[in-house]
Amino acid sequence: MSERPRPDPDALLEEVQRGEAHRVRGRLKVFFGATAGVGKTYAMLAEARQRKDAGTDVVVGVVETHGRTETEKLLGGLEILPRRTIAYQGVTLQELDLAAALERAPGLLLIDELAHTNAPGSVHQKRWQDVEDVLEAGLDVWTTLNVQHIESLNDVVARITHVRVRETVPDRIVEGADEVALIDLPPDELLRRLREGKVYVPEQIARAQGSFFRRGNLIALRQLALRYTAGHVDDAMQSYRRAFAVQDTWPVAERILVGVGPSPSSARLVRATKRLADRLGAQWMAVFVETPAYAGWPEADRQRVWETLRLARELGAETSTIGGVETSALLDYARKHNVTRVVVGKPRHSRWRDRLFGSLLDRVIRESGDTDIFLTTGDEAGDAPTAPPRIKTRRHSLASWALSVAAVAACTVVATALRDRLELANLIMLYLLTLVGVAARLGRGPSVLASLLSVAAFDWFCVPPYSTFAVRDTVYLPVFGVMLVLGLVISTLTARLRDQAEASRQREWRTSALLAASRELTALDDPQRITEVAVRHIAATFDVAVRILAPDAFGRLRALGSTSLEGPTDEPVAAWVLEHRRAAGRGTGTLPAAARLYLPLGVGDGVVGVMEVGADHLEQFRNPERMQLLETFASQTAAALERARLADASARADHLAELSRLKSEFVAVASHEIKNPLNSLGLAVELLAERFGGLDDAGGQRLLGSATQDVARLRELAGELLDLSRLEARNVDLALGELRPDDVVREVADAARLRADGAGIGLGVDLPDVLPTLRADAVYLRRALTNLVDNALRHAPAGGRVVVGVDTFPEHVQFSVADDGPGVPIRDQERIFEPFVGGGDRAGSAGLGLAIARQIVRAHGGDIWVDSGPGPGAVFSFTIPLPPAAASPRAADTEVSHG
Repeated sequence: MSERPRPDPDALLEEVQRGEAHRVRGRLKVFFGATAGVGKTYAMLAEARQRKDAGTDVVVGVVETHGRTETEKLLGGLEILPRRTIAYQGVTLQELDLAAALERAPGLLLIDELAHTNAPGSVHQKRWQDVEDVLEAGLDVWTTLNVQHIESLNDVVARITHVRVRETVPDRIVEGADEVALIDLPPDELLRRLREGKVYVPEQIARAQGSFFRRGNLIALRQLALRYTAGHVDDAMQSYRRAFAVQDTWPVAERILVGVGPSPSSARLVRATKRLADRLGAQWMAVFVETPAYAGWPEADRQRVWETLRLARELGAETSTIGGVETSALLDYARKHNVTRVVVGKPRHSRWRDRLFGSLLDRVIRESGDTDIFLTTGDEAGDAPTAPPRIKTRRHSLASWALSVAAVAACTVVATALRDRLELANLIMLYLLTLVGVAARLGRGPSVLASLLSVAAFDWFCVPPYSTFAVRDTVYLPVFGVMLVLGLVISTLTARLRDQAEASRQREWRTSALLAASRELTALDDPQRITEVAVRHIAATFDVAVRILAPDAFGRLRALGSTSLEGPTDEPVAAWVLEHRRAAGRGTGTLPAAARLYLPLGVGDGVVGVMEVGADHLEQFRNPERMQLLETFASQTAAALERARLADASARADHLAELSRLKSEFVAVASHEIKNPLNSLGLAVELLAERFGGLDDAGGQRLLGSATQDVARLRELAGELLDLSRLEARNVDLALGELRPDDVVREVADAARLRADGAGIGLGVDLPDVLPTLRADAVYLRRALTNLVDNALRHAPAGGRVVVGVDTFPEHVQFSVADDGPGVPIRDQERIFEPFVGGGDRAGSAGLGLAIARQIVRAHGGDIWVDSGPGPGAVFSFTIPLPPAAASPRAADTEVSHG
């Protein structure tokens, strides 16, 4: 009966600590769904009623029923916490009363719509922050969430649905939840519920069906929700398996493992595993088992192993290097990580080898247990089957051989002196003790020689008749054979232990070197100091000269901080490394004629610099482990430099924000002070024009006309500066009222038509048949749209066309102005809405129109952007959120959000 594996103490301690944390922190349960309408709120309330009946103190903090009768019925009998009322821009909003919830301190608090954005004036900007406060107070929380609100999936959802969800929840909130309950509904059933008015109010149904609630969208979102929930459950299962040392494979999710070796076929085996994982939608891992024989492998085989592992990482595998005996270590790793399939290559060697040394494939199959073994062709076309690497014999000096002979001779002298006093068995032990010492100190070759000499010396000096190899008693012949075998076995085992000890020492050396560097780099945020520390540790570890290069403001590589490397840099090689993110230079397969080695300092998807390594002692990096260690040092240095860059960028952003505030205040004061003198100057010029306008002096009339236009332009500029400063300072009270988007578009188009006709530009409108009613400031909204139209007319060519349009979405209305002008370069699309940038390239334009439009849109809670392809033309668009009458409260992101 096999002994049951003991639980992992570290994993058990982690579970205990998690349990202790829950005694202080509340538990979070998330009712998770693919989209609105699947029944998350209904399921939460139904289960909450059951908990209440079981004696739990349940309180409803905030629940949005969205007018659904069946959901409202479930609120009956539950204690509902009064909401906090907040007035914002003429609309009364109701939010969670966080202080009252903490004071009430129920056993279970229901907080619907985790992704909700709180109204200005709330304690926190986001509802998930309220939930964190409640959990920290030790209260249990139940909440609801849709898959499109997961931060890491936001871009994926946008590509699928073409709708950008503005309200998101950090992944850590859901990943830290104690339970995620998937509430699922087939797409056809959800569409039926939508048509029956059980998802949205009637005014929103048509818009939802035409945009977000398409059957294809719902199928894709459902798959995202299923996979995300499965990943959360899988993490919980893995924690349990680690804690309780579960050895059996639980085939609940596909995991594939491939073993990496020195064979040339390993690369193809890795690619085959990648294809299998893609077909099954499974995670996959590539593992190399570093056996004691690894230290004696040829350099080419060791290099091939690390190149194959690098290939697996590039293909998306999780790679690991473990120690142990090849078969057992690989299968133990597979069981520990709940691997369902192990991929191995077909054997191509002779059967005689399996008969003599045993079949590795047969051992894998017999010891695999519940894990499936997949056999695939591992050899590439044209590759000849290669024998496994053999352990290379260490080269020993003549002194080692001489010491081996001397040790046997000394042992023989002692044995000869004691042969009349001790039994022969004791003398044999004396020789075996000598063999152990020789094997431990001198290695395998000298120990084998010592074994042979010991048998001969024992026969010649200790076995009668002495001084001859003749044996009088044949009983000694097996003793000689056993003695020789024991000597060889002892020498082999001792040499293997030496190899293992050396491998352990090398691993410890690599770990300690990285740990020492990491401790220092983590505490630094100055690039100069980071470079000094990195150069010092790398130089001390590898005994090489190092230089860190980083691009300057013009993209040219410059030495950063102090350096231990003298001489000029090979700039073309360094620039190639910076661009391609691959090592190059001496000792690599790329630009090997270079005098030095160059490594990229990569972090994420970018490169922050290049590490230049001097030519002295570069041969040590032919060792794959040393090269990998150097690459790890480069990664640590890159991460530290990137952290320093982000810290500096954050400080600059704070500084720029303060400068922007001071600039806005200065512009506001200056505009206000200039406005009155400009008004007086304008009045004086107008009076002069009226009094002397009838004179025959043509030059004077031109001067008066030019002065009148310039003063008007200055007055307009001062007004724009004043308005922009007020908008940036949020010092504007919007006069919100109900208006129709099509009326705004027609008014703006009619006002601009005369100017368009004068410039020979066609001006059209594109309006849908049905549009919802907006709640916005009519004056400011018309001004924002007018600024976009003026910008389009300014850039459209004669004979061109400008189109003003409106599109409706469940959560907002989108205004667009398209022109066929020169377009906006991609590099300028972000900054074109900055003051004195957009529109400032034509005479009579200061570039404030787009900046004012952006501030007006932001004041309404919308977004503004420009789309422009490589060809001519640009489309400026902005959104205005729908009011509560057309959508649920906080309509800026409500549609696709909650359920």
